Amino acid sequence: MGSRKAVAAVAGIGVVALLGVGAYVGFGDGDDSGGRRSVGASGGPYKLVAPKAVLGKYEQVDGITSAAMEDPAGFGVRGAKTVQAVYGSGRGAKALSAGLIQFTGAYGTVAAPGKTVDALFADLAAKARKPGKGGEKSTMVGRPEDFSADGVVVKCQETRTEGRSAAAPEERQVLRAPVCAWADRSTAAVVMPMDSRATKAGRAPSLDEAAATTARLRAEVRVAVK
Repeated sequence: MGSRKAVAAVAGIGVVALLGVGAYVGFGDGDDSGGRRSVGASGGPYKLVAPKAVLGKYEQVDGITSAAMEDPAGFGVRGAKTVQAVYGSGRGAKALSAGLIQFTGAYGTVAAPGKTVDALFADLAAKARKPGKGGEKSTMVGRPEDFSADGVVVKCQETRTEGRSAAAPEERQVLRAPVCAWADRSTAAVVMPMDSRATKAGRAPSLDEAAATTARLRAEVRVAVK
Protein backbone atom coordinates (compact mmCIF):
# COMPACT_ATOMS: atom_id res chain seq x y z
CA MET A 1 0.00 0.00 0.00
CA GLY A 2 1.38 3.43 -0.91
CA SER A 3 1.30 6.59 1.15
CA ARG A 4 -1.60 8.03 -0.83
CA LYS A 5 -3.78 5.00 -0.09
CA ALA A 6 -2.75 5.25 3.54
CA VAL A 7 -4.00 8.81 3.80
CA ALA A 8 -7.20 7.92 1.96
CA ALA A 9 -7.89 5.20 4.53
CA VAL A 10 -7.63 7.73 7.31
CA ALA A 11 -9.62 10.51 5.72
CA GLY A 12 -12.37 8.48 4.11
CA ILE A 13 -11.59 10.22 0.80
CA GLY A 14 -9.64 8.95 -2.18
CA VAL A 15 -7.12 11.74 -1.64
CA VAL A 16 -4.56 11.78 -4.41
CA ALA A 17 -3.80 15.32 -5.45
CA LEU A 18 -1.82 16.62 -2.50
CA LEU A 19 -1.26 14.26 0.39
CA GLY A 20 1.33 12.01 -1.24
CA VAL A 21 3.75 14.87 -0.79
CA GLY A 22 6.84 12.81 -1.38
CA ALA A 23 6.01 12.72 -5.07
CA TYR A 24 6.00 16.50 -5.32
CA VAL A 25 9.17 17.64 -3.62
CA GLY A 26 11.49 19.97 -5.52
CA PHE A 27 14.41 22.06 -4.33
CA GLY A 28 15.95 25.36 -5.46
CA ASP A 29 18.80 27.70 -4.56
CA GLY A 30 18.73 30.85 -2.45
CA ASP A 31 19.39 32.52 0.86
CA ASP A 32 18.44 31.50 4.37
CA SER A 33 15.57 33.28 6.07
CA GLY A 34 14.84 33.89 9.73
CA GLY A 35 11.67 33.44 11.71
CA ARG A 36 10.03 33.09 15.07
CA ARG A 37 10.39 29.52 16.32
CA SER A 38 13.67 28.07 17.51
CA VAL A 39 14.31 24.65 16.02
CA GLY A 40 18.03 24.34 16.68
CA ALA A 41 21.21 25.39 14.89
CA SER A 42 21.87 23.97 11.43
CA GLY A 43 25.47 22.85 11.98
CA GLY A 44 26.65 19.87 10.01
CA PRO A 45 27.29 17.73 8.26
CA TYR A 46 24.20 15.69 9.11
CA LYS A 47 22.22 12.87 7.60
CA LEU A 48 18.61 11.79 7.91
CA VAL A 49 17.44 8.46 9.27
CA ALA A 50 14.04 6.81 9.66
CA PRO A 51 13.87 5.27 13.14
CA LYS A 52 11.29 2.58 13.86
CA ALA A 53 9.66 4.90 16.41
CA VAL A 54 9.62 8.68 16.90
CA LEU A 55 8.23 11.22 19.36
CA GLY A 56 7.44 8.60 21.97
CA LYS A 57 4.19 7.36 20.45
CA TYR A 58 4.56 7.05 16.67
CA GLU A 59 5.79 3.85 14.99
CA GLN A 60 6.55 3.08 11.37
CA VAL A 61 3.55 1.50 9.67
CA ASP A 62 4.40 -1.83 8.05
CA GLY A 63 3.81 -1.95 4.32
CA ILE A 64 3.28 1.80 3.95
CA THR A 65 5.86 4.36 3.01
CA SER A 66 6.10 7.87 1.68
CA ALA A 67 7.25 8.33 -1.91
CA ALA A 68 10.92 9.18 -2.23
CA MET A 69 11.92 12.73 -3.06
CA GLU A 70 12.19 13.14 -6.83
CA ASP A 71 15.62 14.18 -8.13
CA PRO A 72 16.74 16.25 -5.13
CA ALA A 73 20.17 16.77 -6.71
CA GLY A 74 18.49 18.61 -9.57
CA PHE A 75 16.97 21.03 -7.09
CA GLY A 76 20.02 21.96 -5.04
CA VAL A 77 20.73 19.08 -2.64
CA ARG A 78 24.14 17.97 -3.86
CA GLY A 79 25.27 14.41 -3.25
CA ALA A 80 21.74 13.67 -2.12
CA LYS A 81 20.36 10.54 -0.54
CA THR A 82 16.69 10.20 0.31
CA VAL A 83 14.85 8.95 3.38
CA GLN A 84 11.12 8.53 3.85
CA ALA A 85 8.64 6.94 6.26
CA VAL A 86 5.04 6.99 7.45
CA TYR A 87 4.43 6.84 11.20
CA GLY A 88 1.16 6.06 12.96
CA SER A 89 0.19 6.51 16.58
CA GLY A 90 -2.21 3.55 16.67
CA ARG A 91 -1.60 -0.19 16.47
CA GLY A 92 -2.22 -2.90 13.91
CA ALA A 93 -5.13 -2.26 11.54
CA LYS A 94 -5.80 1.00 13.38
CA ALA A 95 -2.24 2.31 13.08
CA LEU A 96 -3.39 5.46 11.29
CA SER A 97 -6.73 5.95 13.03
CA ALA A 98 -5.54 8.51 15.60
CA GLY A 99 -2.58 10.29 14.05
CA LEU A 100 0.09 9.98 11.41
CA ILE A 101 3.28 11.69 10.35
CA GLN A 102 4.36 11.48 6.73
CA PHE A 103 8.06 12.25 6.36
CA THR A 104 10.03 12.60 3.11
CA GLY A 105 13.54 13.99 3.15
CA ALA A 106 16.94 14.23 1.51
CA TYR A 107 20.41 14.93 2.82
CA GLY A 108 23.66 16.03 1.28
CA THR A 109 24.76 19.64 0.80
CA VAL A 110 22.07 22.32 0.64
CA ALA A 111 23.47 25.51 -0.84
CA ALA A 112 20.63 27.85 0.12
CA PRO A 113 17.96 26.59 2.55
CA GLY A 114 15.66 29.62 2.22
CA LYS A 115 14.97 29.22 -1.48
CA THR A 116 14.94 25.46 -1.09
CA VAL A 117 11.84 25.70 1.10
CA ASP A 118 10.25 28.40 -1.09
CA ALA A 119 10.74 26.29 -4.21
CA LEU A 120 9.34 23.29 -2.42
CA PHE A 121 6.11 25.08 -1.54
CA ALA A 122 5.83 26.55 -5.04
CA ASP A 123 6.08 23.04 -6.44
CA LEU A 124 3.48 21.76 -3.98
CA ALA A 125 1.10 24.51 -5.05
CA ALA A 126 1.63 23.74 -8.73
CA LYS A 127 0.97 20.05 -8.22
CA ALA A 128 -2.08 20.76 -6.05
CA ARG A 129 -3.72 22.58 -8.95
CA LYS A 130 -3.85 19.33 -10.92
CA PRO A 131 -6.99 17.24 -10.23
CA GLY A 132 -6.46 13.86 -8.61
CA LYS A 133 -7.21 10.60 -10.38
CA GLY A 134 -10.45 10.33 -8.45
CA GLY A 135 -11.47 13.91 -9.22
CA GLU A 136 -10.09 15.33 -5.98
CA LYS A 137 -9.37 19.04 -5.95
CA SER A 138 -6.63 20.42 -3.72
CA THR A 139 -5.48 23.89 -2.78
CA MET A 140 -2.76 25.39 -0.66
CA VAL A 141 -4.56 27.82 1.65
CA GLY A 142 -3.05 31.26 2.13
CA ARG A 143 0.73 31.51 2.19
CA PRO A 144 3.35 29.45 4.03
CA GLU A 145 3.88 30.73 7.56
CA ASP A 146 7.46 31.15 8.73
CA PHE A 147 8.65 29.29 11.84
CA SER A 148 12.38 29.60 11.09
CA ALA A 149 15.23 30.36 13.49
CA ASP A 150 18.86 29.58 14.23
CA GLY A 151 19.81 28.96 10.62
CA VAL A 152 17.01 26.47 9.99
CA VAL A 153 14.25 27.44 7.57
CA VAL A 154 10.87 26.01 8.61
CA LYS A 155 7.54 26.91 7.01
CA CYS A 156 4.05 25.43 7.27
CA GLN A 157 0.86 25.87 5.28
CA GLU A 158 -2.68 24.53 5.37
CA THR A 159 -3.79 22.20 2.59
CA ARG A 160 -7.40 21.59 1.64
CA THR A 161 -8.59 18.66 -0.45
CA GLU A 162 -12.16 18.09 -1.56
CA GLY A 163 -13.32 14.69 -2.80
CA ARG A 164 -15.87 11.93 -2.57
CA SER A 165 -16.18 9.95 0.64
CA ALA A 166 -15.66 6.21 0.22
CA ALA A 167 -18.43 5.57 2.74
CA ALA A 168 -20.87 7.94 1.01
CA PRO A 169 -19.86 8.46 -2.64
CA GLU A 170 -22.73 10.86 -3.26
CA GLU A 171 -21.33 13.27 -0.69
CA ARG A 172 -18.27 15.47 -0.94
CA GLN A 173 -15.90 15.77 1.98
CA VAL A 174 -13.30 18.45 2.71
CA LEU A 175 -10.02 17.37 4.25
CA ARG A 176 -7.82 20.03 5.87
CA ALA A 177 -4.28 19.22 6.92
CA PRO A 178 -0.96 20.96 7.57
CA VAL A 179 2.19 20.47 5.56
CA CYS A 180 5.59 21.72 6.74
CA ALA A 181 9.03 21.86 5.21
CA TRP A 182 12.46 22.49 6.62
CA ALA A 183 15.90 23.00 5.14
CA ASP A 184 19.32 23.57 6.62
CA ARG A 185 22.80 23.21 5.16
CA SER A 186 22.71 19.40 5.22
CA THR A 187 19.08 18.29 5.19
CA ALA A 188 15.69 19.13 3.74
CA ALA A 189 12.33 17.50 4.26
CA VAL A 190 8.56 17.69 3.88
CA VAL A 191 6.50 16.67 6.90
CA MET A 192 2.75 16.18 7.10
CA PRO A 193 1.67 15.68 10.73
CA MET A 194 -2.02 14.85 10.94
CA ASP A 195 -4.52 14.40 13.73
CA SER A 196 -6.60 11.86 11.83
CA ARG A 197 -9.83 12.49 13.73
CA ALA A 198 -9.60 16.27 13.30
CA THR A 199 -8.68 15.88 9.64
CA LYS A 200 -11.57 13.54 8.93
CA ALA A 201 -13.93 15.98 10.67
CA GLY A 202 -12.70 18.81 8.43
CA ARG A 203 -11.35 20.91 11.28
CA ALA A 204 -8.67 23.49 10.54
CA PRO A 205 -5.15 22.39 11.44
CA SER A 206 -2.94 24.29 13.87
CA LEU A 207 0.18 25.38 12.02
CA ASP A 208 1.88 26.20 15.33
CA GLU A 209 1.38 22.62 16.48
CA ALA A 210 2.46 21.26 13.10
CA ALA A 211 5.65 23.34 13.24
CA ALA A 212 6.37 22.14 16.77
CA THR A 213 5.90 18.52 15.70
CA THR A 214 8.15 19.09 12.70
CA ALA A 215 10.85 20.57 14.95
CA ARG A 216 10.69 17.59 17.31
CA LEU A 217 10.78 15.14 14.41
CA ARG A 218 13.78 16.90 12.87
CA ALA A 219 15.63 16.56 16.16
CA GLU A 220 15.10 12.79 16.09
CA VAL A 221 15.68 11.97 12.41
CA ARG A 222 18.66 14.29 11.81
CA VAL A 223 21.90 12.84 13.13
CA ALA A 224 25.52 13.91 12.86
CA VAL A 225 27.72 12.19 10.31
CA LYS A 226 30.62 10.54 12.14
